[in-house]
Amino acid sequence: MKLKTIGGRIRMVRIRIAKQSQESFAASVCMTQSNLSMIEQCHYLPSIMLLYWIHTVWHININWLLTGEGEMVM
Repeated sequence: MKLKTIGGRIRMVRIRIAKQSQESFAASVCMTQSNLSMIEQCHYLPSIMLLYWIHTVWHININWLLTGEGEMVM
């Protein structure tokens, strides 16, 4: 399934790959749960650092995070 928003793709990583609550996932990528919630709901765009942390911690393809193209996991 191709998700249209970067927030939706981050939510998919949290649920399908990390299998964590917003609070646990946010802590794993050095941010607050409230900011993660706002990103997942597309109220905020994710920072470069958040994308880097998701890529590094969970081995997620940066291109997939940004565009939805390609494989999710590297």
